[in-house]
Amino acid sequence: MNKMKKNQKLDNNPTLSLCMIVKNEEYFLPMCLDSVKDYIDEIVIVDTGSTDKTIEIAESYNAKIYHHPWENSFSKARNYSLKYATSDWILILDADEEIDKEDAHRLKEVIKDPLESEASQRVDLIFIPVYSKFNNGKNLSIANSERLFRNHLGICYDGIVHNTLRYSAPTRKENIRLHHHGYNQDNEQMERKFLRTSTLLKEQIKNDPENPVPHHNLAVSFLDRNMNSECIKEALEAIRLFELQNSDSQLRLLSYYSAGVAFYRINELSNAKKYAIKSLSFYSEYVDAYCLLSSIYFLQKEYDKCIETTKKYLDLLPSIESDPNSVLSIPYNTLQHAGLAYSRMAIIFLEQGHEPDGLLAFKNAVNSSHKKWEPYINVSRHFAEHGNSKLAEKFLTKGIKLDPCNRHMLYYASEFYENSGASDKALNCLKAIIYCLPDETQAIYKMGLLLMKKNQYDEAIKSFKAVTDKEPEHFNALFNMAIAYEGIGNTNKSKEIYNVLTKKDPNNPEVRLRQGSLFLNENDYTRAKEYFSKLLNTEKYLIEAHLGLSKIALSMNDPESCIKSCDELLKHLNLPRDITINNISELSELYIQIGIVLLREHKEHQVKFSFKIAELLKPGIIDNLEIKRY
Repeated sequence: MNKMKKNQKLDNNPTLSLCMIVKNEEYFLPMCLDSVKDYIDEIVIVDTGSTDKTIEIAESYNAKIYHHPWENSFSKARNYSLKYATSDWILILDADEEIDKEDAHRLKEVIKDPLESEASQRVDLIFIPVYSKFNNGKNLSIANSERLFRNHLGICYDGIVHNTLRYSAPTRKENIRLHHHGYNQDNEQMERKFLRTSTLLKEQIKNDPENPVPHHNLAVSFLDRNMNSECIKEALEAIRLFELQNSDSQLRLLSYYSAGVAFYRINELSNAKKYAIKSLSFYSEYVDAYCLLSSIYFLQKEYDKCIETTKKYLDLLPSIESDPNSVLSIPYNTLQHAGLAYSRMAIIFLEQGHEPDGLLAFKNAVNSSHKKWEPYINVSRHFAEHGNSKLAEKFLTKGIKLDPCNRHMLYYASEFYENSGASDKALNCLKAIIYCLPDETQAIYKMGLLLMKKNQYDEAIKSFKAVTDKEPEHFNALFNMAIAYEGIGNTNKSKEIYNVLTKKDPNNPEVRLRQGSLFLNENDYTRAKEYFSKLLNTEKYLIEAHLGLSKIALSMNDPESCIKSCDELLKHLNLPRDITINNISELSELYIQIGIVLLREHKEHQVKFSFKIAELLKPGIIDNLEIKRY
């Protein structure tokens, strides 16, 4: 047994300092401090320029507050906080973190020195599991992080962002759960965080280009913002440097995974598989890699390999959930994907005709999902997309039977039936939502759109009015109400609504197009030309605008303007323009060509419009076409 050094004394009542760096954290700070205030002896806060109530809140907890200007380095600020700490041990938290209330009391227990007979178990640094929610709470990750360490040993941070703790000390892990909320914020907040972090990482790369860590961290930042090509570039550079240095860093493992996920998202499945397998060659029990491979093999229809990797993923989950200390210091990001994994298995077994196995896997999918309705939608959607409407409807109706008022399933059912041509069933699903949730304006609005498709304009108007009664500023409901009024021939009411919308959004291209079309149908060519000409200043509906201007020019006996619009149409459709037009008949032929190109693009309304212009230029030309229905 190793004996303690003479200058090392047992400490069975050590003190604990909480060290933090903050700036404008009035929202999160009370939550953080409340979680540990009864178990620490000192709160040390380094503020880097707060302008909100952060300082006032910190003072209310008797914190020791030190003001330092921001120096574009998280490690500098954090090391300042360590310098001010006077306790025996240090706890590191960010304002958007909290210690689990069931575990906080153990903070003072785990830092006590062992009995002299167990002196060899004495440690200077303790890892604890960090749970992070992200993607609006839909996903959860877990990683072990160095958050408790003995003071006065020279332990400090390095790196201007995603700082690393530098230490050479005996360590252990303790299951004191830390909840991190910083990744579970709205898009605007996450974008600000990304810009700050990526700017610092790019500076770090510029100063130290051969260091794989900032390349890795930048890749992860890009991946979080769904910037997959950028992620791949940085992840591959990080991998190159890690491999060149023969690094055993766990970040190398995460770089392989990040590259794999980014390739998966852009549907480069062979590369995605390559890096997922690389990560397993580095660490064979990497749960996230098995989950990724399960998805890849499923899409590639390599079903035996999919089942194998899915089972391995599912086998690894229980040990991680029961013993968070077993996880690595990099985050595990797929802990909540068991429902998806079982759903993939269910689909495979059902497609292979193994119904009992498929139904058992589906049952497990439901039991493993926090949101019990998700497997019903996921499995139903798969079979719908692969042409098995009967099986798709079976899972859908079963899910709705179990939870008749589930808005997610009813919305999906409405979409499913609408795509299947069963519009009455789609309407019934929307009515069910409204029955269960009378204030669900989205369902009322969607019902209006569906009624419009059925040419039931009076009923559609009632739906849109019900929406605007609840939400008077609902732009789309007003817009579609105006279209519905056109459908019943009440163009004055349509114009009235369009005028209201124009005041709300003067440059809205959809409204301009409807207004131009209304006046064109009424032969008010001057007003129609005004609205179509305004559309030319936008990037939307240029084809419609030039077709409208073409007809206006012909109606106003202005063939030269018609030729100009025709030339613009040829330009936008990438058709030859170096053409000499000798007569009206040749101009008519060009509009036929335009119509045929639009036909290939399945733009039926524009096809008809183009052919009508051709007919105006040369009556009878449509009779010579094979496509006479236009």
